[in-house]
Amino acid sequence: MKKIILSILCTLLLISTYAEAANKDTPWYFGIKGGFMDPQGFNDSAVNMGLDIGYRQNKYLSTEVELTRTLIDGDTPSGNNWEVDTLSVFAAFRSNTKVKFKAKIGITDVDYGNNDNLELSFGIGIGFWAAGGLMEVEYTEIDDGLNFISLGVNYFF
Repeated sequence: MKKIILSILCTLLLISTYAEAANKDTPWYFGIKGGFMDPQGFNDSAVNMGLDIGYRQNKYLSTEVELTRTLIDGDTPSGNNWEVDTLSVFAAFRSNTKVKFKAKIGITDVDYGNNDNLELSFGIGIGFWAAGGLMEVEYTEIDDGLNFISLGVNYFF
């Protein structure tokens, strides 16, 4: 079921009818993303969706705020459900090439429902212009046992 939802999301992003952003040099962008929260030690990943808002200081450095919420709970080895919501602030570095290479570092508030932690987070990604914006595939390590593998698109305004 999770693979079907992610496939539908990817398809919708790829066939988006939005025209590519007319001015890619604007500093503000807004994005959507979806992917798997992959915990070490659990049988099943959760599916999260998220929103990004960012501001480019220059062609290499951006500040991003990201919020993700669990859409589909994961399962623990004992058969219980688990979910995680995150709120992050990142400094993101992108290459100034046609294919964008990305590195980010920041802090994340991780909320497991009954447990709230502030963690150092970092990630890498690759992006390209598609679906009317900058589409990115990212891997983010949120804490020692939680990784977010996502696909998203940022629209500039």
